[in-house]
Amino acid sequence: MRTAASPRLPRARAAGLLLGAALAAPACGSSSPPRPSSPCPGDVADVWVGDGRYCVYVFASAVGRARQMAFAPNGDLFVNNGSVTVLFDDDGNGASSDAERATFATAPDLNHGIAFSRDAAHVYASSATTVYRWRYTTGARRASGAAEVVVSGIPPGGHVTRTLVFDSRGRLYVSVGSASNVDEDPTAIQTRSQIRRFDIPAALPSGGISYATGTVVASGMRNEVGLYMDARDRIWSVENGRDMLTNNGDVHNGNPAEEVNLVDGVGSTYYGYPSCFTEFQMQGGMGPGTQWADATLQAANRKTDAWCRDAAQVHSPAFALPAHWAPLGILEYQGSALPLGHDLIVTAHGSWNSDTPVGRVLARLHRSGDAITSFEPIIGERGPDSALRQGQWSARPVDVREAPDGTLYFSDDAGSRVFKVSYAN
Repeated sequence: MRTAASPRLPRARAAGLLLGAALAAPACGSSSPPRPSSPCPGDVADVWVGDGRYCVYVFASAVGRARQMAFAPNGDLFVNNGSVTVLFDDDGNGASSDAERATFATAPDLNHGIAFSRDAAHVYASSATTVYRWRYTTGARRASGAAEVVVSGIPPGGHVTRTLVFDSRGRLYVSVGSASNVDEDPTAIQTRSQIRRFDIPAALPSGGISYATGTVVASGMRNEVGLYMDARDRIWSVENGRDMLTNNGDVHNGNPAEEVNLVDGVGSTYYGYPSCFTEFQMQGGMGPGTQWADATLQAANRKTDAWCRDAAQVHSPAFALPAHWAPLGILEYQGSALPLGHDLIVTAHGSWNSDTPVGRVLARLHRSGDAITSFEPIIGERGPDSALRQGQWSARPVDVREAPDGTLYFSDDAGSRVFKVSYAN
């Protein structure tokens, strides 16, 4: 693998090669010394941290299958855990106890997405087929009215997460993943693996807006779970690549790369799936970020390597992350409580499709302007040798959110927890 940027690489660019070469060894990664005396106040979680001054706490436990989160204007944390649940810390002890939470609302089969409208007048949440909303007033911890159906008729099954974000104009974006590992059915290709935009009218139609009428802003995204709307109304997103990849032999352990994508309205709105995949670590390859044609597809969907590398045809990824990390959350840090600049923070849920366990970390993506230059895990499981151990942590990070005070929170759907990250100055 290359250890520096090369002009031969496509726009996924050097994919953090300086750090990526070392971090691709998934079972060890970076290490930190034991922390017999932490500089962090209070009862810190026993985790591996890339910087000894990161302070990681369990903010809430027994939360259920905690998935996407959203902060309310008053600082309450809303979580989709099968219901719309509110976590708060009224006693100011830094944690949300069993008595400091409430069920704001319920709707059939809620499973992942949650977001506040830009004017904070509504809370939105999703199931696999439907987006709902409830009226919200600042400080409310129980919905005062019934759910309204906002978007209906989303294709069910397959990857069932429907992540929700809003732009500055109040338009709603909904991501829908693939129906299978590799979709080749024409209907699935036309209706799934994409992000659609919906204008929300003053009065919703009965039964909601039909999914079929949404504007496709990006397609060819196998399973784009994490979405972040930046200040320029561009979406930074993370994509889970296919499993069991072959390319003149079994290459699935190091490929395809998990993608960081930028949906910016520039160039092609097609991001490659299923016809193309992104290299991370492949013997005889051209380096992380290189686009390759998937030769295992039926003839109707098969392309050439040259076609996959043509920017007029395929919007190449902004960055390549290790295969099978299963990134599910992403944000651009805005605060000053943590020394993160305006870098991107990604949660990696971890995957089954690697002979050596990988993922289950929080990672920092270093940037120079919009260009992502390198990546590093910053929080994960402390292994027996006090080094980072990937892929086996009891926590599986899902979403990451920045609180009004600049601390970070991430959800854990395996351990039914929400963690809080601060910094010991």
